[in-house]
Amino acid sequence: MHRWFLVRHGQTEWNRVGRAQGHSDPPLNAEGRGQARAVADRLGQVEFAGAYTSDLSRAAATAEAIMSGRDTPLIRRRDLREQNFGEWEGLTFEEVRSRYTGEYEEMLEQNPAFVPPGGESDTDLLARMAGTVARIAQRHAGAGGNILVVTHGGAIRAMIVSLLEAPADSLWQIRLSNAGLSIVTTFDEGGATIDLLNDTSHLGPGFDV
Repeated sequence: MHRWFLVRHGQTEWNRVGRAQGHSDPPLNAEGRGQARAVADRLGQVEFAGAYTSDLSRAAATAEAIMSGRDTPLIRRRDLREQNFGEWEGLTFEEVRSRYTGEYEEMLEQNPAFVPPGGESDTDLLARMAGTVARIAQRHAGAGGNILVVTHGGAIRAMIVSLLEAPADSLWQIRLSNAGLSIVTTFDEGGATIDLLNDTSHLGPGFDV
C-alpha cells in the first residue's frame, strides 16, 4: 500500500493575475513562499519513503520547504511538469479568449484531445502522468509507505485521474488551490481511494480558494 501526498506548489505572480504558466518558470511570490512554509509545517511529522517534485522552480521551492532537514532525498523530475500550454503561456485567459477565440471555445467543450497551439492535450498529459506514476510506484514496489509529490494543478489532477482509473473528462471536475494537499491511497491488490482532496486548512481560515 502507498499513500500519495500530492501538493500543488505555492502561489506565483502569474497565479495571482491569472496567467497560464505551463512549462514557463515564474518563481514563488511572497505569498507563495509563506504557503510553502505552511504546508511544510502541516507535513512536518509525516515520514516519506520517497519525495519527488517537478523541476520547475515554483514546485521545487515548495518541495524544498517541505523536505528541509530530512534525510530522504528530493528527486526532481521533468516529467512532473505542468501541462504545456504552448503559445498561450504568459497570457491571461482573457487574452487567450481575445486572441484565440476559436481555440478558446473549443477548449471549453472539454474535449480531452484538444491541443493548445504548440502545446499538450489533456490526453497527452494523462498519458505522461500515468507513466510517471507507474515509474515512481515501481521504485517503491514491495516497500509501501508515504510518497510525496509536489507538482502543478493540471499534473496533480492527471495523477488523481490516473490513480483512480477515472475517465479523462474527470480532469475538469477537480479543483486544486495553491499549496492544497490531496492524499490518495493505492493498494497492492489494486484499486485506490481519495482520502483528502485540496485541503487548505493549513493556510488559515482567511485563505481564498
